[in-house]
Amino acid sequence: MPASSSDRRDALAVSMPTAWSELTETQFLYVIGLLAMGVPAERAQVYAFLRFAGLGIVKADADTLLLRRGGDLCRIARRDLLLGAMSLDFMQEPPDVPQRPAEWQGRKAVDAQMHGVPFGHYLQIENYMQRYIAQPDDALLLPMAALLYPGLSPKNVPPLLRYAMLHWLTGLKLFFARAFPDLYRPVKADAEEPADLRGAMLAQVRALTAGDVTKEQTVLNVDTWTALDELNAKAREARELEKIYKKH
Repeated sequence: MPASSSDRRDALAVSMPTAWSELTETQFLYVIGLLAMGVPAERAQVYAFLRFAGLGIVKADADTLLLRRGGDLCRIARRDLLLGAMSLDFMQEPPDVPQRPAEWQGRKAVDAQMHGVPFGHYLQIENYMQRYIAQPDDALLLPMAALLYPGLSPKNVPPLLRYAMLHWLTGLKLFFARAFPDLYRPVKADAEEPADLRGAMLAQVRALTAGDVTKEQTVLNVDTWTALDELNAKAREARELEKIYKKH
């Protein structure tokens, strides 16, 4: 007996995450696994929708699909499946929050938002990330993985770990831009000069030590959030002073 329109609606009337932050750990690992394999985001959405809804494809025709959920069968139009998968459109966007696998090869990850991470370690992670973006080289990801998963000594970086780390740090950067808006201001689109990463890192350390080199090690060991809070406050004060000077 063919499925009724009500049956078809019921098959697709399932609760779906609507943002990266709503994914469970299991769902997150499934999604980044697909993307790490190079599956286009649009297709990955469909696969993820079927998985999250507990649906399996029994048979596919030109315009319809025969789906199974548990012991029930239902035939739906392909376009209805695509419409249902649109709830996962966020998969085509950068992550709105920092996310990562909680562990890798038995090694626990540091806090996703870098709470409790020494500022010096964060600066190293940021340096490796920016260098990788400028010129992709998996050799840069090996020490970065060891910092993100303390105790890990990877001999190579498989696609899933590579994608997971880049996903994590992309979300972290966007998250920090909201948390520290005076420190992380948008870069002008027409900027032609390449970023001086070493210079930027040293400038941040100097700002926190007030030029006192004897305090350098202390600053590098301070909690990342404590350091970024202070740098954000200094950036805000500098901007306010600049406004005052411009008025006179």
